[in-house]
Amino acid sequence: MYDFFIGIRLPKELEEVCENYRRTFKAPRTVAHITVIPPFAWEQSAEELHQLLQSAVAHIPAFHIRGSGLGSFGTRVLFVNVDLSDSLQELHKALAESLGQAGVSVDRRPYHPHITLATRLTPGQFARCQREVEGFSPNYAFRCETISLFAFTAQRRWEEQATIPLSS
Repeated sequence: MYDFFIGIRLPKELEEVCENYRRTFKAPRTVAHITVIPPFAWEQSAEELHQLLQSAVAHIPAFHIRGSGLGSFGTRVLFVNVDLSDSLQELHKALAESLGQAGVSVDRRPYHPHITLATRLTPGQFARCQREVEGFSPNYAFRCETISLFAFTAQRRWEEQATIPLSS
């Protein structure tokens, strides 16, 4: 069972636009976000996890996130593109290494940041979703000053449990 994932919350306007599509496409019920570390199991206390994450990002300064357009993983996932900047890559690496040193099995695939709009699609559903986003061409930039720790709740939903500031 996966207990947590680490993400970046979006500015309100971008979150609302993405969330409208996510609800239309019946995406998993979590707030629109950029995943930094995918779901993982954690067997120690929540306080120990918070301390580990704070330590992992203590040296990482706030940075800008940019992206534009849409992308997909085959016909299974439709998403908003996120540019993989050096800063975003550094954040991902620092968190993955810290969690790995704590014994957490972290996904080893290359990091591909994105904002999921629809997932677990059949080819027919994917074609329908593509038609619905026709004309939607997001172009955004925002400053990332915190990361969010999301926990899987008893209600079988991902909810934000904590925000952890990056270095000033």
